[in-house]
Amino acid sequence: MNKKIGILLVIVSLLATFALAACNPFTNPGDSLGGGGTGEVATAVNDTASSTVKAEIQAKSDLSSLAADTSEDGATKIEPTDDVVEISKGGTYLFEGNYGGIKLTKKELKVHFIFKNANFANSNGVAIDCQDKSDEEVIITLVEGTTNTVTNSGDDVNAIHVKGTLVINGKGALNVVSNSKSAVKAKKSISIVDATLNLTAANHAITGSSIIAADCKINVTAAGKDGMNAECDDYTKQDKFTDDGFVSLVNVNYTCNVAGDGIQANTAVYINGGTYNIKTVGDFVVKSAENMESYGLTADDFRYQKSGNTYRKVASDETRGTLYALSQGCKGIKVNEIEYTVKDDDGNKTDMTVYDADYLIAIDGGTFVIDSTDDAIHANSGNVIIGGGTYTISTLDDGITSDILTKITDGDIKITSSYEGIEGGYVEISGGTIDIVSTDDGINAASDDRNVAEHIIISGGDVTVNASGDGIDSNGNILISGGTVIVYGPTTGGDAGLDADKGIVITGGYVFATSTLGMVETPSTNSTQYVVSYAYQSTITAGSVISLLDSKGNTIFSVDILKNCQSIIFSTPDLVKGNKYSLYGGSTQLTSFTVSTIITTIGSAGNNFPGGMGPGGGSGGFGGPGGRR
Repeated sequence: MNKKIGILLVIVSLLATFALAACNPFTNPGDSLGGGGTGEVATAVNDTASSTVKAEIQAKSDLSSLAADTSEDGATKIEPTDDVVEISKGGTYLFEGNYGGIKLTKKELKVHFIFKNANFANSNGVAIDCQDKSDEEVIITLVEGTTNTVTNSGDDVNAIHVKGTLVINGKGALNVVSNSKSAVKAKKSISIVDATLNLTAANHAITGSSIIAADCKINVTAAGKDGMNAECDDYTKQDKFTDDGFVSLVNVNYTCNVAGDGIQANTAVYINGGTYNIKTVGDFVVKSAENMESYGLTADDFRYQKSGNTYRKVASDETRGTLYALSQGCKGIKVNEIEYTVKDDDGNKTDMTVYDADYLIAIDGGTFVIDSTDDAIHANSGNVIIGGGTYTISTLDDGITSDILTKITDGDIKITSSYEGIEGGYVEISGGTIDIVSTDDGINAASDDRNVAEHIIISGGDVTVNASGDGIDSNGNILISGGTVIVYGPTTGGDAGLDADKGIVITGGYVFATSTLGMVETPSTNSTQYVVSYAYQSTITAGSVISLLDSKGNTIFSVDILKNCQSIIFSTPDLVKGNKYSLYGGSTQLTSFTVSTIITTIGSAGNNFPGGMGPGGGSGGFGGPGGRR
């Protein structure tokens, strides 16, 4: 069966791009022969823990019981006043008109506020102040068709501050502006259903121990820190990992333009359905001892160079000249480790960080447009699991990254610009359409944790990578068993289209990878699907069409070359042992060959590589299969 692969069209529904980092360059390519690892087959990670965390959060995400009760029967109507209204008794209160604010004056109150075109303004304090005790339960209902406002100023005070739990419901709108600190803050959980919130804040837009939202609209016009922020004050007080510190969004329309993170949670983020337009804009500071102390930065944080009005991230071994760092994190969607302070018997304080594999970003669906200065989607000490959704990502740093497992089973992911496209200790892709553009590695498996035996497994999906560094790079091994993988690798330097410290194994799928001859790694003989590695002493120029034909002249595949290259590695299920094939560049035959072994190496490497042969020759002698050449 003939297969035709094009740059954006592959007759087999192809086009997916990979890029992995961590190429270890050799000063003399001859020194690397046989250095491509053993070609051990990677085994998928057991992510049961992530499934358990996700299920627990899903169980807490049903807000149907919090549907608004807008009945005014039995409600106490509060007459408009320029003063702060003091509430000392639980019950239902109706606000309509202008007020100086609300303050609960008695502890452990359960109150229901109905806002009906109500406006609250406090120029020197909290506008809605419900912070006497953490047992308070506050419900704010927005009457459908009404617009309600809350504004405040003052010294380090929030616009809405609840010491206990907060529910915002109803189909009306609430506009909150804090010129001092956060717009909406709760000590415990915040639940939002049906409502429309428009928020502006000097600090966080929304912050609570957990944030659960469904079927609502949240627009953060500006925030000095995070758009959404869920934090655990003390992990040791939790019975379960998912008691606090998580964000759950189901069918939410969320937009933000913030200086911090778009969505930040200590333990987990779960998203299913809705639209998410997230823009984060970070401030850069020049490398100096003063800035390192002022912003809590280390020397390794200074990884950016300035070019005109823009910045670009550079590799850790390329840090020359004037360097810059972000003054604070400004990621699109982030899960961060829990930090807390403990005291010993003598009252001495120790700062602690909890590390747990249960940290999770799980996305089942939704439409995402993320434009972030920092990483777009990032899970510290945990996993990113993507099971669906449509993504358009632009970032100066990494597109999708985790410290442990990055797993993609479905979705349409376009990373239009990044430093590294997809990264994790383990990267596993079994479905979806993925298109990556990166200035360093496209897909990278790397970890500082010695317990992580890095790997990349591609068993399905359409992946296309356009990388200036390694296309697909693993500090461990690479297994490709299905799907379509097209890599446009580096045009200069010591990087490769495919690179793995412990070997590359191909057992299925469609693979096509181009690169310079700086460092080419050939898949291992442990592969079970035939692989051809072709090297050309001259450059094959961008715009050329590379085609593989069988002995009868039938086209097996045809690929438009996006970038100059000298090396091409390809593998398809259509290659048959004993059959003869021809490789063409446009209308010119580059070589012909017969598949006789799992790895067929042909072409000319030039003077810098050992044992080259011209086009049309047999084995090129670039080193044993599995080695770099």
